[in-house]
Amino acid sequence: MKKLLLIPMMALLVVLGMSFTNFESETEEQPVMVASDYVLLNGNWTAIPEQSCSGTTYNCKVKFQENGQEFPVYDEMDDPAPKRSGSNEATLINLNKY
Repeated sequence: MKKLLLIPMMALLVVLGMSFTNFESETEEQPVMVASDYVLLNGNWTAIPEQSCSGTTYNCKVKFQENGQEFPVYDEMDDPAPKRSGSNEATLINLNKY
């Protein structure tokens, strides 16, 4: 008679224990959102690291090679106006790192 009572109790304990487990942890790390700017590269918007352009005289620009083409930097995709900068020089960045 005791065995008939232990089986349902054991099953209840197993079900109760399994209800607290899951395959993915609710506290798993989320990817860190990195603020980024954008350039229009070959007709496609490409995310680049946030550029510290300050000033209002010139457009902020980046280039990917030392004597390469300069690209205007935008805060958002499809932004009509590029970011403004105090310098007319383009910042050299390595796109392969990102």
